Amino acid sequence: MSRKEPKTLRVACFEEGRRKIITFKRGAYWWSASQGAYPLSAALETIKEQGGWVETIPNPNYRPKGLFG
Repeated sequence: MSRKEPKTLRVACFEEGRRKIITFKRGAYWWSASQGAYPLSAALETIKEQGGWVETIPNPNYRPKGLFG
């Protein structure tokens, strides 16, 4: 079972230090424990309203395929 990891992750960051990874499954969706999945555009507005921003960071789980696969 191979799961393709992206090279970079989008992370929502908040001033109090909270960080949340934005996951992409079948399009751009944001996952919230309280509200479930909803479109990323709506999530970006919510993040900004809460005084946060979105950063793109290198994915620590990303393993590029080498010569020997």
